Amino acid sequence: MAYFPFFVELAGKKCLITGGGMVAYRKALVLKDFGPKITVVAMEMIPEMEQLTAQCNGSMTLLKRSFEDKDIQDVDFVIAATSDEELNRHISVSCRQQKIPVNVVDVQEECSFIFPALIKEEEIVVGISTGGSSPTIAQYLKKRFRQAIPSGFGMLAVQLGSYRELVKEKVSSLPVRTEIFKTMVKEGIRQGGIFTREQAIELIERKLGEHEQ
Repeated sequence: MAYFPFFVELAGKKCLITGGGMVAYRKALVLKDFGPKITVVAMEMIPEMEQLTAQCNGSMTLLKRSFEDKDIQDVDFVIAATSDEELNRHISVSCRQQKIPVNVVDVQEECSFIFPALIKEEEIVVGISTGGSSPTIAQYLKKRFRQAIPSGFGMLAVQLGSYRELVKEKVSSLPVRTEIFKTMVKEGIRQGGIFTREQAIELIERKLGEHEQ
């Protein structure tokens, strides 16, 4: 059964990662760009984890000790990434009993959510999952999809998002709004991912003029 891709706001959410190795580090590295408060629990941490914590401006905490059951209290989701399979299984069972979303790295049957292959360009996020059946295929598709995203597309999405209220305020017709946004995207791609507010105002006035004729 395929997994449904929920997209959720993680800013300010509490994330627990168990494990201090490269696998745990990679999960933390991806998550940090989405703004959760990350706590990592492990007896030993690789240097990269220490360095990442220094980059997170207080949003990431390292606890150099063994996992304790109390660690999952008051967290929003958990990543179990230790090298101890029995401990990962224990964490999974405890989380599911308490209805806490948990991902056990590379063990699909012990996960309540899948960690997808991700592409992030500013506000554009693409998540790719094979339901845990073939991470290699997910990584292959990630590479292909990344190549398909035009240069500067993420910043263009941010720019166009900032113009939405302007368009709604000046244009009452939904079809005309849609036409305006389609033109913004087309021109923004042609201009290398840039569409200025001045261009947006000029386009709105031009389209309104065309539809008034």
